[in-house]
Amino acid sequence: MAVEMKRLQLQVFGDSQLVFNQLLGSYEVKKPELHPYHDYAKKLMGWLGDVTIQHVQRKENKKADALAALASSLTQPDQAQVTVCQKWVVPLPNEAEGEENELKHLVTVSEVEKEEWRQPIIDYLCYGILPENSRRKIEIRHRSPRFLYYKDTLYRRSFEGVLLQCLGENEALQALQEAHLGYVGHTSLD
Repeated sequence: MAVEMKRLQLQVFGDSQLVFNQLLGSYEVKKPELHPYHDYAKKLMGWLGDVTIQHVQRKENKKADALAALASSLTQPDQAQVTVCQKWVVPLPNEAEGEENELKHLVTVSEVEKEEWRQPIIDYLCYGILPENSRRKIEIRHRSPRFLYYKDTLYRRSFEGVLLQCLGENEALQALQEAHLGYVGHTSLD
């Protein structure tokens, strides 16, 4: 997207000292399998024009993590969520050379009609990010103390203090189908 906008001033932050120095040319890329990625990153930087690369210590990387989470949670004006469903850093090997062909396969996006209900809670618990809608903002702040995000899974505390795993729509349907099959199988044995 940045390449298509042409001539932007772009700041890139990263917490890998090695990658930072490789992009600046201070260090050599030794692993042959990383050369295509490095070469493509340098080519993208050339297309963009004014690119500043800044190293961030891993312990001070919370801002970068929050920006990444914010970028992934942004929605379009009509509130349709945009999800990256395919991405290639390097063009496919069988593709013909050329700038247009390489850019065509950089990122493919698709619209998702339904918002994943767990994501705003996870964004708030992990990164302190709240939705722009004031009603949703209040709702998330009010509900979030009952939730816990641990090892990539959202849990809700019951009134008895038991942690209950929060399921998305597809997971809930699968759980219902499994419960139904188990119930039908159990009753047919009686």
